[in-house]
Amino acid sequence: MVFPELPGVEINLYLLVFTGLGAGIVSGFAGVGGGFFMTPALIVLGFPANIAVGTSLAWVVGNCVVGAFRHGKQGNVDIKLGLVMISAAMAGMEIGVRILNWITRMGLADEGVLSIAIVVLLIVGTYTLMESVRRKRQLDRILKQGGIAPPMGAPPLAQRLQRIKLPPMVHFSGARITISIWIVASIGLLTGILAGVMGVGGGFIMVPSLVYLVGVPSFVAVGTDLFQIIFSAGYGVVRHSMSGNVIIFASFIMLVASSIGVQFGVLTTRYVRAVSVRYILGICILLSAGGSALKLYEVLLGERAVWAGTGSLIITFGGLGLGVVMIVALLVIAVRHRNGGNIPSWARSLMSDTDN
Repeated sequence: MVFPELPGVEINLYLLVFTGLGAGIVSGFAGVGGGFFMTPALIVLGFPANIAVGTSLAWVVGNCVVGAFRHGKQGNVDIKLGLVMISAAMAGMEIGVRILNWITRMGLADEGVLSIAIVVLLIVGTYTLMESVRRKRQLDRILKQGGIAPPMGAPPLAQRLQRIKLPPMVHFSGARITISIWIVASIGLLTGILAGVMGVGGGFIMVPSLVYLVGVPSFVAVGTDLFQIIFSAGYGVVRHSMSGNVIIFASFIMLVASSIGVQFGVLTTRYVRAVSVRYILGICILLSAGGSALKLYEVLLGERAVWAGTGSLIITFGGLGLGVVMIVALLVIAVRHRNGGNIPSWARSLMSDTDN
């Protein structure tokens, strides 16, 4: 289909709907807005980078409303922590939008957005996946010996940051932590800046940051992040709309599909350990980085790298499909486990919700 805002550019409607559905499932499961998939996917589909950013952000807001409501019903939202993150993230979002407008005026929007996305996705995805692999191996050993898997404690870095007594110190009852408000605000500010530039809610940065730097339990980090994204990303949508970077109808099409996917993703979190969330999130982030890298290569070399454009399409949408398949498989295995059926030995450490 052709949108009035993009004359002469044909967008594949089926891929647009699939992107919304798949990103919705991953978003509901991993507690992220889904923009880290959505922005590169829209660029691959043919949206200019600045419009892909604004349209992705508009979709993220609507998507997070559905996810936050479901997580709130499960008690996974720390409102106090969310409000602190909102204030800081909105300030960062303003900075990020101005940076994007600046590089757009320079004619470097595609190159700039993709380059920043690749670096951030690689760093966050690699760390998240490596930590999840270590945690799963630990759980595998404990369960093999017949022991009971202990809840995941605060990571070492989070413990060190919690010991920094920089007033005011604030206690967050939902997250069960006490930490300097400046540490939390700094994370929110940085996340907001990156979100404004990349067209994401920032959840793929925020969730690992809350878990590994602040020490928030994984499922509380998931729910609280979705809550704060509604407001911080909402501010970003207003700013991007003022700059003409949002196609509302495209966001609406994807939101209709993702509203179904989010419900499924959130449901799956009831049956698995939190390490499952981080494991799949890490894989999805790295796949998105791979697709973005190929797209950047095509943008830089033009017609000499047509194969890179095809490769980015395959990796971006294939990666999204893989994430959906992994989540569906986890739910099927979990239901079988709850009903007393046999499950693969490698899956035992991923089942149950005691690791949150």
